[in-house]
Amino acid sequence: MNKPKETAETPYGRLDAAALNAAQESLDTSKLLQMVDELDAVLGGVREEDGLRDMLLRLHGMAHTVINGAALSVPANEETLPELAFDVASEVLEIISTLKRWQPHLEVLERLAPRN
Repeated sequence: MNKPKETAETPYGRLDAAALNAAQESLDTSKLLQMVDELDAVLGGVREEDGLRDMLLRLHGMAHTVINGAALSVPANEETLPELAFDVASEVLEIISTLKRWQPHLEVLERLAPRN
């Protein structure tokens, strides 16, 4: 009686054979390229003018004035501190949602680690 191979040798290391078989049947590797595109979009949006980075800097300036009594460094009457905090939190949640969508695809590859 032959025992099935538990591991498979590949150019990228020894992998769990069952997990490799499952990944070969189910994993769409183009999802990894889609993650790259989504990451580019997220990073571009974060750094663009009035993106998350600029929003955080404005939020800091507003909070520094209100909490620490610092001089105004952000124009008043454009948006309220709570409105901006809500907008920043919304942007962060959107980024988190994107990253969480990636997790199942990455877990398939993590499961390739040999068990022994």
